[in-house]
Amino acid sequence: MIDTLKIYEELADGLRQTRIDLGGLSHTVGYTLENEAYRSLPNLLKRDYAIELVDRLVRKHLPLKGGGTLEVNIIGPARRQGRSIQVVGEAKGQLHRRDVREFIDRQLPRLRTELGEVFPVLVTHMTPEPGLEEHVRQQGVALYYSYDFLSAPAQS
Repeated sequence: MIDTLKIYEELADGLRQTRIDLGGLSHTVGYTLENEAYRSLPNLLKRDYAIELVDRLVRKHLPLKGGGTLEVNIIGPARRQGRSIQVVGEAKGQLHRRDVREFIDRQLPRLRTELGEVFPVLVTHMTPEPGLEEHVRQQGVALYYSYDFLSAPAQS
């Protein structure tokens, strides 16, 4: 006699493990994109926006004045037109409109409260939604694709 319950439990366990494995792969892809951004963005930002990084770009959990932390994929001190600013950004394998809204409406206001003047950047492999690239740029956010990194020498 077939133990149906046992089969379902084994399938559920297998599905749980598959989700864990896929989550790990997703994190790896995201970290790889961020790592490439840390290497190439300094030269791209200098070329495109006259932003000079003062220190390296990193990922970190930013302590908030009111308590807690905010995870920031891309952050680093910079200078632009003689002013101190913070470059802040998010990296997404596929950038969707909801990601842009989350970054602009939720993260940026908190980052500005904590850091003062920020220069926002989004990094992605692709934007699958028509018109999203223009929307991002109209919001005053720099947008770079992973293939832009091929044209920018790594920061020395």
